[in-house]
Amino acid sequence: MVPLALSAGPGNLMVATSGAQSGVRRSVKFIVGLDATYFLIAVLVGLGLYHTIMASPNLMWVLRVAGSLYILWLGIKLIIRPMRKAGDRQLDLQFRDGIIVQLGNVQGLVMLLVMFSTFIPAGTSNSSAVLALSLALILVNFTAHIIWVSMGATIQRLLAVRPGLLKAQNVVFGLMLIAVAAWIFVRTSNL
Repeated sequence: MVPLALSAGPGNLMVATSGAQSGVRRSVKFIVGLDATYFLIAVLVGLGLYHTIMASPNLMWVLRVAGSLYILWLGIKLIIRPMRKAGDRQLDLQFRDGIIVQLGNVQGLVMLLVMFSTFIPAGTSNSSAVLALSLALILVNFTAHIIWVSMGATIQRLLAVRPGLLKAQNVVFGLMLIAVAAWIFVRTSNL
């Protein structure tokens, strides 16, 4: 699960963007929103929601399509974001933004389905194991988010002296989000 948590998914890209725009300290609310929401979803999935989802291929298809469209929208929004002018107040991503991004993160849901189907035998529902796996996953995710926000904050120093790099970063991260959306959509069309 560690490679998936460290990969350039929508949450990590948004965390890096937040770090580049706002710094590490002002990105903490966003990260907590992401991880608190993901923990809640993990517990719900582990306690049986994943059996319901896996038993309904149409529901899984709808979730993947909706998630890929949301991620596509985030990528496009990042690419077309206007450049800030000197003196403009920048808006930091907040706790609620973390919730929204995580709710649209189908890659995260798929990761949970893989994790629970791998580590908890089918037909069993052990709440202790679900909580332990969920906590372990959140610790890994939080660590990944700290790494990504720190990389973004490092970029922030470059952006201060070269504001054109912000546009380049937004385009690169936007294209990466669009690629993730396309990958999810292509995998979904194969179902």
